[in-house]
Amino acid sequence: MALLFELLFELVFTLPILRMILLAVLPALLLLRYVRKMDRLEPEPPRLIWTLVGLGCASVLLAMVLETAGLIVLTRLFSEDALIFQLLQWFLVVGIGEEISKYLVLRWRTWRSDAFNCTYDGLVYAVAVSAGFALAENIMYMFRYGGGVLFMRGIVSIPAHICFSVFMGVFYGAARKYELAGESSNARKANVLAVLAPALAHGAFDFIATNTGVGGVTAIFVIYIIAMFVFCWRLVKRMSESDAYITKKAEGIDWNRQQPSSLNEEER
Repeated sequence: MALLFELLFELVFTLPILRMILLAVLPALLLLRYVRKMDRLEPEPPRLIWTLVGLGCASVLLAMVLETAGLIVLTRLFSEDALIFQLLQWFLVVGIGEEISKYLVLRWRTWRSDAFNCTYDGLVYAVAVSAGFALAENIMYMFRYGGGVLFMRGIVSIPAHICFSVFMGVFYGAARKYELAGESSNARKANVLAVLAPALAHGAFDFIATNTGVGGVTAIFVIYIIAMFVFCWRLVKRMSESDAYITKKAEGIDWNRQQPSSLNEEER
């Protein structure tokens, strides 16, 4: 096994293409690792997490189809120089298109999963899907524009994708809790917000980024991404600290915050 890792290490650092691929995928995986480490009640099954990463990669294809169809419609309705075109492009076509693609694979794989038993789990699942989406997108950008784009994407675009998924995961976890509590109306609202909240953040990110050539917009973009990164980092910590088990009320488990040590031996 040690020899195998040594050979892989040598291949990565001697073949430029493998080195660039590593740089393309590493930021997303490191951020996913951080979010998983903050899961203090019940760490999620590795197989499930890697399945979600793979589905996140695949969701790029669905997003491309939705974005292509959306742009075809927009170009027939508005001039590409018009402000309304840019707003609809980034908030509706790209924002909604990419985030709903992530959400669909997220819900398909995890909504009925037995492992989905804590509020923080929804956040972990959403980040896993988004990490897969971001690393697949990064590899595509690398082959299209070269390795020069990887540094900026690694410190800005990939963390931004993870931030969008944090917003999704918070509402997705809440939706699952409401569903199990029999509050179907609140569950539907939370599921809608699980798409709309990241889509709005995503649309704002892209809209501001594409207009950084305009005076003062670059400063706004820097402030926006720093504020979003700090807010999401604090949100992950708060969600981790307030993590609680979620299950049907009929099972008689307390819905308030629970520490692992507070469970009796039968519940363990």
